[in-house]
Amino acid sequence: MRYWSTDLDLEIASWFPFGVDYNPISVNSMHSPRLKRIAELCLEMGSEFFFMTSIWSGCVGNLMRDNFYKDNASKNLSLGFMMLLGYSPRMEQLLVRKFIDQKEIKAGVAFCSMWNKTLFFENMKVIILVSDNVLFSEDTFLADFESMFENEPRTSPSISYFAEKFGYRRFSMSYETDNLTQLRISKLLYEMELPETRQMVGPSPEMPFPPFFGINLHL
Repeated sequence: MRYWSTDLDLEIASWFPFGVDYNPISVNSMHSPRLKRIAELCLEMGSEFFFMTSIWSGCVGNLMRDNFYKDNASKNLSLGFMMLLGYSPRMEQLLVRKFIDQKEIKAGVAFCSMWNKTLFFENMKVIILVSDNVLFSEDTFLADFESMFENEPRTSPSISYFAEKFGYRRFSMSYETDNLTQLRISKLLYEMELPETRQMVGPSPEMPFPPFFGINLHL
């Protein structure tokens, strides 16, 4: 999976349980049983369902749980679609197999900085799925996303069960899986105007983030 050309800054609520979270799954049931199930399956893959934003759902997920409680959350109109997942090698391999030929939605790796106004919390490695199609079918995508876990081996005992019972401690996904020097060299070589060089080193390790994936309108 290639890297997005830009990283993400995300502001979360001051009371967000960043250290130990006792509801990393069940909080999503306030939106839909399907999102609760997806949150459970992501943990089983060593990942986490951080958030999703769309025209139908607004902005929901583990990092945006304050939106589950807002009376006026429905007044925020989000165009386009984006899903943010915690990085894990298993999740990356699964999404590569699933979305390698997809044109309507793209998946890539980036780093997400979490903030509470001017207070920096953490920088985490994430997988971002994006579509700038205003008419993107969220229900079809979520059904397809849930079904792709069917034949994947499950963790035993269940991580999701113990995460809810004893709390889920988040931690930084650092750079240990990446050779940043090699990524930079490959990018520079790819940008050279030599077709032979591009043929040898392959595609650029970065892909451009969609210039327009959505907008929030306060009605």
